[in-house]
Amino acid sequence: MNNERLEKIRTWAQLNLTGTILPWWCSEYIMDKENGGYYGVVTLEGERNYSEPRNLTLLGRMLFVFSSAYRRLRGRIYLDRADYAFNELKNHFYDSEFGGAFVSVDAGGKILSDVKPNYCEAFYIMGIAEYYHATGNKEALDMCLEAYELTEANAKISPGIYHATLHRDWSPKPGFDNGRSASISLPDDAIMYPHHLCQAYYRLYQATHDSRIVKVLREMVEIMVNEMYDEEHHSFITLATKDMKRFGSSISYGHDCELSYLFINIVDELNLDDIREKTYRVVTEVLESVADNAFDPNGCMYNGVNLKTGETGSVHVWWAVSEAVSAMLCGYDITGETKFLDACERQIDFIEKYFVNRESGDWYNNIRSDETGGHLSDGQHGMDKLNPGKCPFHNGQMCLEVMRRADKILSKTKGAE
Repeated sequence: MNNERLEKIRTWAQLNLTGTILPWWCSEYIMDKENGGYYGVVTLEGERNYSEPRNLTLLGRMLFVFSSAYRRLRGRIYLDRADYAFNELKNHFYDSEFGGAFVSVDAGGKILSDVKPNYCEAFYIMGIAEYYHATGNKEALDMCLEAYELTEANAKISPGIYHATLHRDWSPKPGFDNGRSASISLPDDAIMYPHHLCQAYYRLYQATHDSRIVKVLREMVEIMVNEMYDEEHHSFITLATKDMKRFGSSISYGHDCELSYLFINIVDELNLDDIREKTYRVVTEVLESVADNAFDPNGCMYNGVNLKTGETGSVHVWWAVSEAVSAMLCGYDITGETKFLDACERQIDFIEKYFVNRESGDWYNNIRSDETGGHLSDGQHGMDKLNPGKCPFHNGQMCLEVMRRADKILSKTKGAE
């Protein structure tokens, strides 16, 4: 019976990816044929903003999804779009003097911000690593390894801990500056877990099997499960004080989900046997907490919770619910507990009913959930269909991850018959 459910989940993921998400993101409508690259903003109504700055995070995420889709599905259009995105990164974002990439340029390629946050450089590494994995492009590999080596040499403070932001020359810059807004003030002793860098390094390892990356990924998993895991609330701490206490009073369920299946994938694929048992235990506790506490009566995962007030909010964001699907399926995989499969299916049902944009494709950004169902709402990343925060990364990656894990579980169960 559960195999039939898994087959249905897998089919939904592939159809959502190929029939709902990618057709809009592959459309020529969002491509700036005059200047190259993509428009910086496309509104929900389809209005293209020709003058909006172009952002590294968005482009790196798009390159990752197109490359990953081509690697898995082999559609020619995915390769065409990956080539287009890579050429834009190379021609307008690559920093040929210092290495790495600029975080923001205008439509003509003029540099608007040259800071190097590890958050943004991570998507540069991730996108190019996946592009190399999909195409074997040697130039992409050279650019990617250069950024990896510069990050390790200049951004790393100690195992698993990195400066949030660096200047163009890779010297440390206080605060967090993503090139889109004023720097966010961080306490001098704050530690921001570099979860997107961890994702990027994992993809780089998959593409190269470079033994240097094994050591770094181990460090990233170890610091989280050993020092930045909140035992009391069964949650990961992504922003901590120097003594590894939670900074602030909020849990992000989306990040708990995102990190959980990432860590499982890393310890399994890299055969980190000495830390696998603890990683599995910690992740199981996190996912048990999410499954038991993080879903509203309609089956949609809250973005997070304020530990002081218990407030969750009623507006749900597209990226977090995407991560919920991947994480709940992972929970079922590592525990065999059907409640995770139930949560996965209920989240998919909510997405299909309320997040899928049946008018123009892809998903809406935010949905308010109440006793009458789901309703379009403003919220995180606004209402745009495309902007520096709204991209095909989380829901596209979710579909590919769900397809992969469902195939893995089905193969395992059929092999046991």
